[in-house]
Formats: sequence, structure tokens, C-alpha cells
Amino acid sequence: MSDDREAVRAWLSLLAASRGLEKAVDAGFRNNFGHSISRFDVLSALDRAGAQGLRAGALTEKLMVSDGATTQVTAPLVREGLIKRVADPGDGRVAIFSLTKKGEKIFADMAAEHRQWIDEAFARMTPAQMKTLRRLLNQIEPEKIARSKKDAA
Repeated sequence: MSDDREAVRAWLSLLAASRGLEKAVDAGFRNNFGHSISRFDVLSALDRAGAQGLRAGALTEKLMVSDGATTQVTAPLVREGLIKRVADPGDGRVAIFSLTKKGEKIFADMAAEHRQWIDEAFARMTPAQMKTLRRLLNQIEPEKIARSKKDAA
């Protein structure tokens, strides 16, 4: 890179945009639905999984959080009847989570609102610019950070 600070500047811009969007969406979910973006992420993952649901470990992987964080965010959703937690018939020690009818309805409402917010946030960009942005973001290699540290040792 010709300017050794350009990568840091790009990262800071990416971080500011990402955190700003996340905070705005989280506030919207809390104000309009009484749920956090973390809860929306759970509902979204379970919606994509369909009727068979997800084992707890798979849900944790999709959310990219710890087991404890998954437990913390799923417990209130179970209490509120938005998701159900059942024992895996093949291994009773493992939980399987899935959406309830109530959860499907809430998720559909939240997803529609989410789509509108994201469309508004990206309104100044053309479809071609958004495609270019996605292509550029996909070139970022965060895994090289951990790998380069190990390789140096």
C-alpha cells in the first residue's frame, strides 16, 4: 500500500459505519418491538433453519458468540413463547431451538422493519455501488491477523 495508514483509515471507517448501523437498528428494535438486535439475530437464524430448528451448538456458531451468550439471549425468548427449546431425541443432553408461531410472526414484523431501515441507510448508494462494496468487503482477511501472529512464533 502506498500510504501505510490507509488500511487503518479504511478499518476505522468500516468500524464506524458498522457500529453506527448496529446501534441504530438495535435502538429501533428496542423502541418498536421491545427486543434487542441479539434477539433478532436468534430469530433470524431459527427462521432460516426452518421447522427442524437448530441444535444449541449450531445456533452458537451462527451467532458467533459463546455458549453462555446463547443461553442468555435464548432464555427470555423461550419464556416469552417466541422460541421453543426441546431435548434432541438422539441426545437428551443437547437442546434444539425452533421458532413458535408467535416467534414467526414477531420475526416477520421485525424483518420487514429491518429491511426498511437498511434500505434507508443505503439509499444514497446505487445497486452497483452496493455490489462493489460487498465485493471489496469480501476481500478483507481477518483470519490473517491470528495466523500471522502464530506464524511469527
